[in-house]
Amino acid sequence: MANKREIKKFIRNTCGALAAEMLLARAAFPEIDRKETYEIITDIATLQTSALAKVGVTFDKTPDAFEDLHLYRKDRRRYFRTAFSKLMEEFDNSVLEIVKKMNAALPENVRQVLKEAAAE
Repeated sequence: MANKREIKKFIRNTCGALAAEMLLARAAFPEIDRKETYEIITDIATLQTSALAKVGVTFDKTPDAFEDLHLYRKDRRRYFRTAFSKLMEEFDNSVLEIVKKMNAALPENVRQVLKEAAAE
């Protein structure tokens, strides 16, 4: 990711796609429990809110603390690269947990229908 704006767009798009998939599955298969659907969508909204809040990290040092401006920029880049990679790793793990919940919410007969459709 090149900057905060792109990371925020990625988070919003991913969470929006997850919520849309869950709502579409619920609309297509009424057998899916409404309460589970609500809980999963709430988890997605919470994930999006917390991930977007974490994107707003700042580098707490000023250029005056460094003798060379080049060292300041290098240290700042390293700081943001580390922070954003950690954020994306946490985000990916949370998305995987939500996908597991989504799969668990599907009744067995719905899973069978989806497996047959995928085999064709």
